[in-house]
Amino acid sequence: MSQAHAFVVANPFAGRGRARQIAEASARELVTQGVQAELLLPPDLPSLRTALAEACSDGPTTLLACGGDGTVHQVLQAAVPADCVLGVIPAGTGNDNARSMGIPSRRLDEWTRSMAAMIKAGTSTRVDVALVSLGEHREWSLGVTSTGFDSAVNERADRMYGLNGTPRYVAALLGELRDFRTYEYVVTIDGEVISGRALLVAVGNGPNYGGGMRICPAADMTDGLLDVTWVDSAPRRTILRVFPRIFTGRHIEHPLVRTYRGREIVIDAQGPVVYADGDRVGSAPVRIEAVPGALRVLAPGIVPSDAGRLRT
Repeated sequence: MSQAHAFVVANPFAGRGRARQIAEASARELVTQGVQAELLLPPDLPSLRTALAEACSDGPTTLLACGGDGTVHQVLQAAVPADCVLGVIPAGTGNDNARSMGIPSRRLDEWTRSMAAMIKAGTSTRVDVALVSLGEHREWSLGVTSTGFDSAVNERADRMYGLNGTPRYVAALLGELRDFRTYEYVVTIDGEVISGRALLVAVGNGPNYGGGMRICPAADMTDGLLDVTWVDSAPRRTILRVFPRIFTGRHIEHPLVRTYRGREIVIDAQGPVVYADGDRVGSAPVRIEAVPGALRVLAPGIVPSDAGRLRT
């Protein structure tokens, strides 16, 4: 019987080299646990894509994304079409997809040992992904695809240094409130049209973004559906009152917020940029489709929903 094998993928420069250090330590622990671990530390995005294509060229394998949501997003693009198993070693600022899957951001040595056991046993869990289409361009998204105010906050946060995770996102949000704008949206959910001026429209396969903000709190990665959170246009003071509730998901109880659920969502608007898993992917209009069970993951916090168990 051949030895269990995994690729550990990291941006060697992320977090001033922290991601590389964690990746190297995780690879050593995997070897100790009986898993052949191969490090992939490409210096740039084109090299990362080439390395992932080569890793998947011989068929499905295990890809362990060591980093934040950006790293997970890039590894996801290779994992889904090749039917690879995706594992996450949280080493980023937000770690929202790891949080959604119940993956701990501390005691990574213990988590690595748990992954090693799953890799050797050949166990994984099927989860849904979202296919995000902007014209001819297509990307996979595991967590939240956002447009509007929250995407503008993401753009500002990407230009900020000295803060990480939730504090950086909050600082960017407060900065964006000085000159934020709203947009006229036409959103089609499984054929039903909703239109009007909104602050943001977010589509969640998972619930979290922005370092633990539960923008789509009921989103379930195994139900074959996408959750939509629509936030109406409102004055700054109202937004500031509602904002703290996003950490518990209680913002959806406010009259300002509407929620929907569907398999295919089309967002048409002029102006707002689109972010998927915290990465900029383009500008609206955008189509987001749920693809049930398209990804195998190593995740202790995923319990298939009733809808997920009924799918074939």
